[in-house]
Amino acid sequence: MDLRQMEFAVAIADELNFTRAAARCRIGQSGLSHQISLLEREVGTRLFDRTSRSVRLTQAGQTFIRFARQVLKQAQEMQAEIATLEGPVTGRLRIGSLTLAASSLDQLGLLLEFQEAYPAVEVSITDSDGLQAATQLLTGELEVAVIALHEHQLPPGIAYHLLRLAPLVAVVGPRHPLRGTGVTSLGRLAGERFLECGPDTGLRMQVDAAFVRARARRRSVCALRSAGDLATLAFRGIGVTVVPGPVAEGIVPDDHADCVLRLDDPQALAPLALAHLDPAPSSPAAQAFLHLALARLPA
Repeated sequence: MDLRQMEFAVAIADELNFTRAAARCRIGQSGLSHQISLLEREVGTRLFDRTSRSVRLTQAGQTFIRFARQVLKQAQEMQAEIATLEGPVTGRLRIGSLTLAASSLDQLGLLLEFQEAYPAVEVSITDSDGLQAATQLLTGELEVAVIALHEHQLPPGIAYHLLRLAPLVAVVGPRHPLRGTGVTSLGRLAGERFLECGPDTGLRMQVDAAFVRARARRRSVCALRSAGDLATLAFRGIGVTVVPGPVAEGIVPDDHADCVLRLDDPQALAPLALAHLDPAPSSPAAQAFLHLALARLPA
């Protein structure tokens, strides 16, 4: 057996679908099936029970996948370490990122530190978040992404490193009747002009989930990508919004701190995480970025 066959098997185990696994591995479905048949012949037993409608791991398959993940991770770590011995890290690093401004995560500082340490790496940044970023990680369009999703909201095949978990808060204007009340419910905001992020973003998914829990429906009047812009508009009295606490704190002046209201929902939390293909990106540039980021940023 070879590493590529292990990658094929892991992809099928994650997707439980040969078509999606073949697309993820960039191989034809017939070629994938042939490679799995060769692998099962070499292992001496079936790894997958498959019908025209479903795919599931056999007991032997579960054991194989567990060890295959370990082998693939060690192989990637070996390649990255050998690459550093051969000379400076080069290549291209593609990062999916939230809006760089108005965030408690110093992404700009991290990028500057990485470029100083690895000047030969060409870094490109894409404004990708949420499920779009997860899809781009699976297809290889991105190596690393900073996302605002919980781990359970991601598809299989994505490794997840939680960096921060902050409460969602409401922001209102200085003349709003809720100013100074300290705490509010989403039900009280339902009839307001609500400002929110565009669909498929991490923040939108967390706000949607909070309104579902509150059994309330809001009246959305805009959809922007920047949580900082939403907080700015709400503070100016254009409407009301819900954003992560650190974003609101960075926008609302200290002498108007009572325009930021806690939500009466303890589950209304905004995650910030580093995500990449599981078990790890294969490129030395991505490996170097992850090593720096995880060492620099407290979980």
